Amino acid sequence: MEGTVRALHVFRERGHPGESVDSALFQAEAGMEGDCHASGGEQQVTLLAGEARDWMKAQTEPGLCFRRYRANIETENFDTGALAPGTVLKIGTAVLRVSGAKKHCFPECRLFQNGRECFLSQGALFLQVIQTGEISKNDKIMIGGVESEAIRKG
Repeated sequence: MEGTVRALHVFRERGHPGESVDSALFQAEAGMEGDCHASGGEQQVTLLAGEARDWMKAQTEPGLCFRRYRANIETENFDTGALAPGTVLKIGTAVLRVSGAKKHCFPECRLFQNGRECFLSQGALFLQVIQTGEISKNDKIMIGGVESEAIRKG
């Protein structure tokens, strides 16, 4: 499975819109350089399938997280739902690992209350940077590394 980076967004201040950038440095054990959420832990970087973003834009009734979830990396033609925790991704010169943290649905969300499926919960992932490197728009996203053996066989 291989996809591409559709967009990159850096969020310099909490609660403010992100800035679209053509490339960015991703620091090991921290996250995206200049991003206010880059503080280590399991949620260093956020990734969202571009198809989930397209689905969100087409909805007439937005879910609670549509404005809350901030994606640093937006993908194109990349099945984020097939990635298990521990999967290693090589993007540009950076290496990232899918963390165990998951985007959860909230009971107060109208979509959740009405039993409607939300592609945001399937298309959103949290990543940890395990090797510092630069990521640019249109870079290939490749699965690799020993921790990813199960996803390649599946």
